[in-house]
Amino acid sequence: MAMVDESSPSALERLLEVGTDEDIQRLLLALSPPETADLLEELADGETRARVFRLILGRKQARVLRDMDAEERVELVEQLPAEETAGVLEYMKSDDAADVLQQLDEEHQQEVLDALDPEDRVEIEKVLEYPEDSAGGIMQTELVRVRAASSVRDAIEEIRRTAEDTGELHEVFVVDGEGHLVGWVKERDLILAEDATRIGAITTQVPVTVPVDMDQEEIATFVQDYDLSSVPVVDAQNHLVGRILVDDILDVIQEEADEDILRQGGSRAEELDAPTIAMAVRSRFPWLVVTFCGGILAAFIMTAAEGAIRHAGALFAFIPVIMGTGGASGTQTATVTVRSLVTGRIDTSDLMWVVLKELAVGVVMAVVTGLMLLVVVQLRGGDLLVAGIAAGALFGTIFLGTMFGVVIPLVMHRVGVDPAAATGPFVTTLNDVLGSSIIWALCLWLV
Repeated sequence: MAMVDESSPSALERLLEVGTDEDIQRLLLALSPPETADLLEELADGETRARVFRLILGRKQARVLRDMDAEERVELVEQLPAEETAGVLEYMKSDDAADVLQQLDEEHQQEVLDALDPEDRVEIEKVLEYPEDSAGGIMQTELVRVRAASSVRDAIEEIRRTAEDTGELHEVFVVDGEGHLVGWVKERDLILAEDATRIGAITTQVPVTVPVDMDQEEIATFVQDYDLSSVPVVDAQNHLVGRILVDDILDVIQEEADEDILRQGGSRAEELDAPTIAMAVRSRFPWLVVTFCGGILAAFIMTAAEGAIRHAGALFAFIPVIMGTGGASGTQTATVTVRSLVTGRIDTSDLMWVVLKELAVGVVMAVVTGLMLLVVVQLRGGDLLVAGIAAGALFGTIFLGTMFGVVIPLVMHRVGVDPAAATGPFVTTLNDVLGSSIIWALCLWLV
């Protein structure tokens, strides 16, 4: 008999039809929180999802809710009374609970906040005060903080007292009498120190702190540069207000990568969370219109050049090669430039070197591919004039594509516009228009 995968939707659906709640609970107990979240997402409707969710025991509910995708999570929470949702959120860290609440409409969010334990509500509202893509919006307020004048024994007692709320412990944060961040004590140093040792004696300087309003993308770069497991968040007066753990940074890196990739294609990250037809059309259509208009302009140029090109009829066969290769070159350059800007690999004080380097790469690629096309046209029986026009047009298109691929993202970055938006539609459209213009100009000049 074939074995049935307990984590498969069919196993759960069968139990929903013929099994008891105890049978479903046994199945859920065998699954990890991520597996359970995946299983809930596969269920057809919110009502069934809520029934199964209620059968998950204890703190596991909080972990499952955290691991679910945004759209299915909202559908599930909408099926639960505010008091029930609040009970689950109280098991979550403040940043995860804030993520759930931010996805609810204002009225529902307020109902859940009103149902929360006052102490938990205060911690979650601290996170909700800040934009969700800022340090304050992704930080945890739960952490261990001790005074510099405290002893190691006092610090260990504080760790024990707050262990249930703080969760992961990588370091103990040290503050002065007014709550200003002084430094931190690593877990290893704390364990090895004598009980009577003053915390100030084993405190080390924090490599980097981030202000509450710093963008999450910048924070990810800091954490990668300093190889940190967590980073403290401070306000304008250097008061310690929270910490950001490395797992939150990994989420940020994934989110920013998704956003950049989708913007390069003329779309938006919201499509991943709620991929309705209307949303997909709204996010993609404006950029499609940009490309469409560029294509129409290129078509008009080619029509105007028809008389000249007719005298070099063999050239028609190579127009797709010229346009496609030039477009690919521009997209390659723009992608590398955007990624370098996002990760901080480009030194903004030496932009001229960046531009010259990319142009040099473009010249080399243009020369090599131009010569290759020259040989191909000759081997195909074309005359030297047609081969020269094709090779020259390819050279010009690749060179200009490379230039636009590096210059447009740098300019957009300089004026404060997300450069990822430049990679796809703008560069491709400009390449098509200028590529067709180059072919036209060469035909008029040489034919």
